[in-house]
Amino acid sequence: MDLTTLTDDQLDARRVAVLTEQERRQRLAQLPDQLANMTRDAVAAGCSPDDLLDRLTDALEPAPAPEQETAP
Repeated sequence: MDLTTLTDDQLDARRVAVLTEQERRQRLAQLPDQLANMTRDAVAAGCSPDDLLDRLTDALEPAPAPEQETAP
């Protein structure tokens, strides 16, 4: 790709897309550790490990597909 042929707006859009993707990747790398730390904090505060596990299991289940309305 020849970046010199892009307009300023196109180049800026690519820059924003790159920054957005870099931030997504950084969050993706950090989230498992954040979840583990939050879980430890929750257990230390008195949350039931079983309740936490149930909630995590629920969160990992795919959301049901929205029902489509049928015309009468």
